[in-house]
Amino acid sequence: MAALCLLLACSAQAELKLFLKGTDPREISELQSLLVKDVGEELALTAVDSLEKADLAIIIGADVLRSLPEKRPPVLLLDPTPSSVPLQKSDGAVYWSPSLAAQLSLTRYLLPATNRIGMLVGNRSEDQSWLRVFKQYAAAQSIDVRIVEADPARLARQIAELATHCDVLLAQPDVTIYNRDTIRLILLAAYRQNRVLIGPGPAFVRAGSLASLYAPPARIAEAVAQSLRYFSRNERLPAPYRLKQFSVSLNAQVARSLGLTVPAVNELERLLRFEELPTWP
Repeated sequence: MAALCLLLACSAQAELKLFLKGTDPREISELQSLLVKDVGEELALTAVDSLEKADLAIIIGADVLRSLPEKRPPVLLLDPTPSSVPLQKSDGAVYWSPSLAAQLSLTRYLLPATNRIGMLVGNRSEDQSWLRVFKQYAAAQSIDVRIVEADPARLARQIAELATHCDVLLAQPDVTIYNRDTIRLILLAAYRQNRVLIGPGPAFVRAGSLASLYAPPARIAEAVAQSLRYFSRNERLPAPYRLKQFSVSLNAQVARSLGLTVPAVNELERLLRFEELPTWP
């Protein structure tokens, strides 16, 4: 990536040399622009084209982090959820997907009678701990969670089988299950059983999911900016953390087609008390 001066330095500003890497150049460009807007008066940010020149690396995606050498500057990882990718002691992370607890709260405001939830999940061993915690959390609210490990060859059948045992399907941002190749298959299988899907994000909502919480790019950039300020003051990154404030994406047409009366987006965002909800699971 060609070096890009994000902001002209002035004597009152601390300077940070950033190495940014991800799989989507548009995401990187958007993040650069938003960071200039957020910290422009406090920090002079300069993008560099190699790790060796950087004070700090901003990495979008755990898979990209895995490709980095072991000897490197501190990394701020941006990823939907915690994963098995190892972070070094000097690294930080911003996890931007809503917790299952937050998505469950959204579900209950949309569908108050819900007491059975179905989930398709991946086969990562590290997922089992948070799934157990979520089942316990939901059970404490008198909600039963049925979990099925996804089989790519049987997704439609698995959705149909889950639908017979649940009121709502809840999806997390696992791209091995929920992606542009499976989106239509999953949604059609759910609607054939007259079941709604909550999650995993705005793209699925636009395609036919009922609703989802999500973090807009500006909110993610704000969290990154806060980490940059912390790094500038303390010469280290804050501990990895998950965002707590989210927006609501709602497909009103899907609600009408299913005969559902649901609150408006601004009312849902007022009702959801994110500060009171656990960030894990």
